[in-house]
Amino acid sequence: MRKILLVLAAFFIADVAISQAVYNVLDFGVKQDSTINSAKEIQAAIDKANQEGGGMVYFPPGVYMSGTIVLKSNVRFHLESGATLYASLKEKDFENDFKIYKKDDSGKGAGASTPVLIYAKDSKNISIEGKGTIHGRARRTYEDLKQVDGFIADITENARQSGVEMKMYYKVKPYTCMVFLESCEFVNIRDVSLIESTDWTLHFKWSNRVFVEGIYLESSLEKGVNADGIDVDGCKDVVISNSIITAGDDAIVLKSTYTDGDYESCENVAVSNCTLVSTSTALKIGTESYGDFRHITFNNCTIRNSNRGLSVVVRDGATVEDLLFSNITLETDRKHFNWWGNGDPIWLVVKKRRETSKIGEIKNVTFQNVTGIGQGTSKIEGFPEMKRISNIRLDNVHLRMEAEDKPDKRATHIFEVSDAENVTLTNSSLLWDATNGTEEKWVSSVSLVNSVGIQLKNLNLNANPKSEQPLIVTNNASDVLLNGVESRNKVQTLLKVGGEDSKEIVLSGNDLRDKIKNDVAGDKKSVVSIK
Repeated sequence: MRKILLVLAAFFIADVAISQAVYNVLDFGVKQDSTINSAKEIQAAIDKANQEGGGMVYFPPGVYMSGTIVLKSNVRFHLESGATLYASLKEKDFENDFKIYKKDDSGKGAGASTPVLIYAKDSKNISIEGKGTIHGRARRTYEDLKQVDGFIADITENARQSGVEMKMYYKVKPYTCMVFLESCEFVNIRDVSLIESTDWTLHFKWSNRVFVEGIYLESSLEKGVNADGIDVDGCKDVVISNSIITAGDDAIVLKSTYTDGDYESCENVAVSNCTLVSTSTALKIGTESYGDFRHITFNNCTIRNSNRGLSVVVRDGATVEDLLFSNITLETDRKHFNWWGNGDPIWLVVKKRRETSKIGEIKNVTFQNVTGIGQGTSKIEGFPEMKRISNIRLDNVHLRMEAEDKPDKRATHIFEVSDAENVTLTNSSLLWDATNGTEEKWVSSVSLVNSVGIQLKNLNLNANPKSEQPLIVTNNASDVLLNGVESRNKVQTLLKVGGEDSKEIVLSGNDLRDKIKNDVAGDKKSVVSIK
């Protein structure tokens, strides 16, 4: 055993010697004390490593505390196992001149001085690594609702009328972002634990060639408002993999924010092999969406106990295209009213943030091999009368709807398409799960509204356990094909058709096995062709 350890030690020493010099922070006067701000001394170690061509700024096991520090090119910020860096709780320790995006009600926001623990701008070849921990020491208070979030105003009112307590958690200053890296290149975040950031935990802005591997990230699911996990903001060539994230807001989210009149697109992003829990959305694009999003994959991820599973929310005019969500298992569960999300597994939507906003679009999106259970309606919502969502393909998607465990009920259908074009759902199942009871608001398995070019093929459904509602309901839908639809139990009606603009609806090869009394019902059933 001793020989093996000596060999490993020799390998480590050789590796350090070959790669870069080591700058032990203790040699620069950093105190192993969580009550002493060592930012000045840590910065001295970083500056020295940068000036000498690069190196590892090394934190041996112990506890440390800091205000803002700036990471510079060719520096590896290394926290050894047993080392914990705590953020200061004093606002004065974060005074800086950095212009960091801070969103206002318009979804824009001028640069503002914002507390940041670790910051970098225009740096290359930087890393935050090691088996140690960075702790944000977030604090929150539970108070009466101060104002209504316009994005969920109707949901808030529904909660109020349902008798829900109108209180929520609010952050306590300083509103510290743990890591903010802007306009950087060749970035590695590896193996570290990032715990309890007050604001966004890991924010990459306008950066390229970013790699996140094997991190553990956590903030309070109940209290962590705004404590996003990873925010990829207008970045290109990003890989996030093999990480565990529990976030009191969005877990992994791609954005394109608007800052001082500028924004960037988000392209070539791959997220894989992650385990995610979120009080908001586990895997998300938006809502800040000024620049476009292209060539993005979310693969081999497990989502548990999240308020929303997968979402694309366009509010600021972006084009979102060529996305793949694949090999994902999910479990969504309704949270407190102030969180965005309805226990819904999937949500795609195009909205306008305000009257003057551009209208964006979502196109060429594939969901493949997605399985899960949720408490909310999965929705594909285009912009009213203009569509703006098209070419959406769902294949081998299997969702079960269970009863909500909150008093302010929201869910209606299992799957709803509105104001969209060319949506295909194949080799899939949408099933009511009455194990924990049913809901009065439950309606149909599928709803199609103001949409064109919808194909439902090889689809397994069951009837709402407590209702005579049809399996599928349409309103002003045209060019619709139902092929290979199978009912698991007896139901009154397969399809109910409504709306003056309904036309070209075809039923073909559906396996009903005498379980359905009426194939078609509704005021426009004459537009249906049964083959």
